[in-house]
Amino acid sequence: MDFKVGVGKSDFRDMRESGDYYVDKTEILYELVHDTDNAVSVFTRPRRFGKTLMMSMMENFFNIRKDSNEIFAGLDITDHKEFCNTWMNKYPVLFVSFKDAEADNFEDAYSMLKTQIAELCKNIDDISEHKAINDADRQIFQRLMENDANKTEIKFSLKTLMRIMHSVYEKKSCFLLMSMMFRWQRRARKIRQKTVIMGKCWT
Repeated sequence: MDFKVGVGKSDFRDMRESGDYYVDKTEILYELVHDTDNAVSVFTRPRRFGKTLMMSMMENFFNIRKDSNEIFAGLDITDHKEFCNTWMNKYPVLFVSFKDAEADNFEDAYSMLKTQIAELCKNIDDISEHKAINDADRQIFQRLMENDANKTEIKFSLKTLMRIMHSVYEKKSCFLLMSMMFRWQRRARKIRQKTVIMGKCWT
């Protein structure tokens, strides 16, 4: 066997550094930037069709906090040399994934959201003391990271983080959201079913 299959892996960097077999989808980076003028792009795929891996690949390509030349070497996107020089590792990126989030009620779902935001802040904690960040945003960032933010701060947390990153890097941010709506839909159906069952019991 000439290649290794990384079953269950969804981290692009890990797969490339481990030498695992990878179906090259990097051309989509060029198509998104060069062939469209989208402010927002939505990718819909069934389960297990590689959505998380593709988001991870995009995050590694654009993220200004990383050096990705080695892990993209030999892939289709490197044929576009000028494009790579302009876009690879040139932009701040926020990558939020809810693929493992699952809750039966609003309180648990909200708690998971706060935890995800806190983890996101911890990943970029090194920029929190940058002189370009205003004191108000710095204080909000600290509360978000410590899981102590109020509901309004949580509601606008991603906007705040993107503003902070813009202040530091002086560039617009790339926001990647991995949303697993089917999980919430499944939970909503269960709640409705329980409500119907209880309703029948009381009639």
